[in-house]
Amino acid sequence: MSAMIEDKDSTATVYPGSRPGNRKILRSFDFLDFFFRRKVLRKRIPLLASFKVTYRCNLTCGACPYHRKAHEENSHMSWETAITTLQQIKKTGCRIVVFEGGEPFVWKDGPHDFHELIGYAKELFRCVAVTTNGTFSLDVPADVLWVSLDGTKHIHDKLRSNSFDRVWNNLLTTLHPNILVHVTLNKENWHDLNQMADTLRTIPSIKGMTVQLFYPYGQGEDPLALSRQERAAALENVIQLKRKGYPILNSVSRMKAMIGNTWTCHDDILVNVNPDGSISTGCYVKNRGPVHCAECGFTPVAEASGAVDLLPGSLYAGWRIFTGY
Repeated sequence: MSAMIEDKDSTATVYPGSRPGNRKILRSFDFLDFFFRRKVLRKRIPLLASFKVTYRCNLTCGACPYHRKAHEENSHMSWETAITTLQQIKKTGCRIVVFEGGEPFVWKDGPHDFHELIGYAKELFRCVAVTTNGTFSLDVPADVLWVSLDGTKHIHDKLRSNSFDRVWNNLLTTLHPNILVHVTLNKENWHDLNQMADTLRTIPSIKGMTVQLFYPYGQGEDPLALSRQERAAALENVIQLKRKGYPILNSVSRMKAMIGNTWTCHDDILVNVNPDGSISTGCYVKNRGPVHCAECGFTPVAEASGAVDLLPGSLYAGWRIFTGY
């Protein structure tokens, strides 16, 4: 297992148990505590963990490199590995855990299912998020639930294994209090964003949208990376939609900075966990593929880095996403 930043003095404040309705308030104090430790006490503690519980998925999307690894040994985490790893991450001072895949909803180990894993994580962390392809009922007890939607029906079905109708029905019927739609812009769908954004405004359950750019892992996925000119046009379009009042949560300053990737990356705020239980700190792509900083499309990292630099737009974006206010 890779070496990690570990500082027992930087462990997150432990709060007493509380009703679910109080989690947002406690989460706010937890984030303030993080910034106090990071900026005032100069503790180099991470903020967010990308926690891949499995490479298995019920879809075979052309843009994704991870379902191609589902046949590999240790591509699906055991319950014991999962809870041990969560405990290790807690000791680093990390505040947010985002469960990913593959498709995290397919995770199961014997009698333990994904609902139970989220419940265990919530005992340790004030903010537990999930990124899903949206084809399962969105009833998990996560604090934040990102649903991937990559266009209107024709485009999404082309990119994501004909799953649009299932995703759309789940978005229409969910009672989850903090649903966000996440869009990965690529050659096939960036022109489709305006029409999709118009349609999403009609769904009350959706609290907002976040966007990022396709990253070319070079591991068998479709060649969908935007050209330099397309990248600039796509991000300028997102900025205009935000200024027109669409519920896009990315900050304008970070989207502008991502046009040419002219932002400071504080990758030490990231913890990466893979299904085999390996842990590393640093770039999201580290140990998952070749790192090409010039092609980075990971807006969450740009936003989190901006928050660490105390940029108002990034702080506000993070506040809205992770506290639900």
